[in-house]
Amino acid sequence: MWVIVMDFNQFVMKNNYEKVRGLGDRLELMKNKIDWKPFIPLVSSVFYDNKEQGGRPHTNDIVVVKIMLLQAWYGLSDPELEFQVHDRLSFRNFLDFPKSIPDFSTIWKIRERLKDAGIESKIWDELQKQLDDKGYTVKKGVIQDATFVEADLGKKRHYKEKKAKEKGEKIEYTEKQKRHIDKDGTFAVKNNQVHYGYKSHTKVDRESQFIRDYEVTTASVHDGDIDLANEEDIVYRDRAYTGKETRAKGNASMKRGNLTVKQKRRNFRISRKRAVGERPFGVVKRVFNGGRTMVKRIERVSIKEMFKFFAYNLYNLVTQERKQLAVAI
Repeated sequence: MWVIVMDFNQFVMKNNYEKVRGLGDRLELMKNKIDWKPFIPLVSSVFYDNKEQGGRPHTNDIVVVKIMLLQAWYGLSDPELEFQVHDRLSFRNFLDFPKSIPDFSTIWKIRERLKDAGIESKIWDELQKQLDDKGYTVKKGVIQDATFVEADLGKKRHYKEKKAKEKGEKIEYTEKQKRHIDKDGTFAVKNNQVHYGYKSHTKVDRESQFIRDYEVTTASVHDGDIDLANEEDIVYRDRAYTGKETRAKGNASMKRGNLTVKQKRRNFRISRKRAVGERPFGVVKRVFNGGRTMVKRIERVSIKEMFKFFAYNLYNLVTQERKQLAVAI
């Protein structure tokens, strides 16, 4: 028999939360949609506090994953995340009212450990397994697309470097300044608009709109240079992928150029089928305010994008189950 020990402060917060629950809390719905236990050994593996190696006890493993999701859903910086978790009852409830909350520097360090240990892909694979177990396997093909993740250019530095280059001069930076310079972000131009930063490539289930795979590159990488399809897929792609090979057994990529009437009709059919692939980007950018990144280097951008897509899939899981309930009624 398990006995749950709750101190007085936790009891008061949980009691106060009942009013929030009654007003409608989507976090409460997302909290109960997946099994969190398989993520425990993945997070635990990056800490060294067992009896053999010693070390101080680390942050609760489930709190680690959940707090990264809260950051993704609400587009929060690490310091703002720490403040909001202390301030909001819905956040505390999502975390199961933990006795301690990691501060912003601890959040940063944990994310770095997950990145350095390669746990990012294992967390993602576990989520995908649980989606499959719920019956959301790919049946009607996938949609591959890409979107820019804007980064901070550092306009003053960029202008200074441009002027120095024109004069044939070289700027020397201190070690501290170098740590704040984004070495991986690049420029790209699309529809006469200049973008700086990174690019997220995703593979989305056309039927359920879950993100099933992703890859993060620098912004200048062409969409068609990344192939996320596997040999069993039928992949739907836009004109940017014209002439690009794919591992998929079915290549439903739109064509560009001087097209025949038949080719135009084919493009129209494909565009209608792949239109739903824009929804994940729309949710991440408009609902989560996740269109920008404040971290430097591609590995750090990648793990933050993974948690954004994890957060989107949980958000979409609630949407899909509501749709099924509406059809049943």
